[in-house]
Amino acid sequence: MNNRWLNGLWLLIVVGATLLLLTPPPDETLTVLAIVVLWALTLLSFTPLRHTLGLPVRWLRRIPALYWFALLLYICLTLGYWVVTRQPTYGRWLTSDEFIYLLACLWGLLYLAFYDADQQQARAMGTKLATSKLTGILIALTTIAMILIGAETWMRLFYVTTDAYTFTAMNYHWYKNFYWGRYNSLGYRDYEPNPDAQTRIAVLGDSFAAGHGIDNIDDTFPQLLEQRLGAGYDINLIANSGWDTDVELGYLDSYPYRPNIVILSYYLNDIQYLIRYTSISPDNNFNFPQDPTLNWIVLNFFVPNYIYYNLLQFTSPTRTNNHTADMVSAYTDDTYWLPQAQQLTNIVNWTRDHDARLIVLLWPQIAMIDASQPAIQRLRELFDSLGVEVVDMSEPLRGYETSQLIVNRFDTHPSIVAHRIAADALYPLVVGQ
Repeated sequence: MNNRWLNGLWLLIVVGATLLLLTPPPDETLTVLAIVVLWALTLLSFTPLRHTLGLPVRWLRRIPALYWFALLLYICLTLGYWVVTRQPTYGRWLTSDEFIYLLACLWGLLYLAFYDADQQQARAMGTKLATSKLTGILIALTTIAMILIGAETWMRLFYVTTDAYTFTAMNYHWYKNFYWGRYNSLGYRDYEPNPDAQTRIAVLGDSFAAGHGIDNIDDTFPQLLEQRLGAGYDINLIANSGWDTDVELGYLDSYPYRPNIVILSYYLNDIQYLIRYTSISPDNNFNFPQDPTLNWIVLNFFVPNYIYYNLLQFTSPTRTNNHTADMVSAYTDDTYWLPQAQQLTNIVNWTRDHDARLIVLLWPQIAMIDASQPAIQRLRELFDSLGVEVVDMSEPLRGYETSQLIVNRFDTHPSIVAHRIAADALYPLVVGQ
């Protein structure tokens, strides 16, 4: 590099990478080796050997189209390797060895772009490129690469979110950053129970209760209800994404604190365990990539994942309508309804045996409230016959636009607004108003 500022920047990058070693990276041996190589090459560039170090890049610049392609390939490969191996996303801090890797990549880019470069050489390359037939292709490739890199960056910063069916990479990384590992000592996405609570309320359920798609648990209806109830009440979450009715009673029974009130948060797919491998399984309405290469690309990059799942799958009205219809049909078929009704009756009997009051929070498919009613009606009839209090969310939700009530256009789980509506609907029943 013939510019003092660039020389200083090149050296500063190596110094910065070295300082990051003070925070031990996961693979410290490999990282130390990489920094040793960077120091060796950087220091050699200030010796008579600098001319020799510039041979590769000077050779590339003799063929400007190849040089341009090498720069583009270098940027895509280094960023692609980082994305595939580390999956950087919003909500996850970068590790020290990631910073070191990125600094090393920047060091290499400065080498390719500026080492032993001068204005005369740049003008000569520009003249050759102006008459080259490959220039148009290179411009197109560069434009495509910039668009894809920009879109991938935007999605990883601003679109780490859930989908209704937990298929997408974005959904996986939302769970990784905002759900998994953020548990209390009992393994739930909740604060620690208060052992001295005067009135203990257990919220039993699945992803609706656990706050699928809600970054902050304080915005979920169990926490909102606890905040409104105030001192003396402790709401304990006994819920997890993916739970169906067949497993919930076991977790309620094994919970170390006995509740005074149980709120069963029930959504229509809680019958899924009975229909998962049948012809009416709702998941049959979606396709998964079969080609190994396509599957790898879709799995590792947000942009193709978004195109494949969100745009090609979830935007199909037929798929969405069929999914809801299949789910609702299980409630009108006694083959599935009767064993589900028995599971629900078991929960009712448990609360009575343990002197706990039961309230059922009944969720329709929020984007298709009317289509949900055959299932909702059958559930209400069961709970009414058993003398159980029910909060049917169908009517409270009708006064809002669907877009206000769901997490996003591809995820019909309740939004923060819907969680607030649920907390407001439960409050007067809990306090007996």
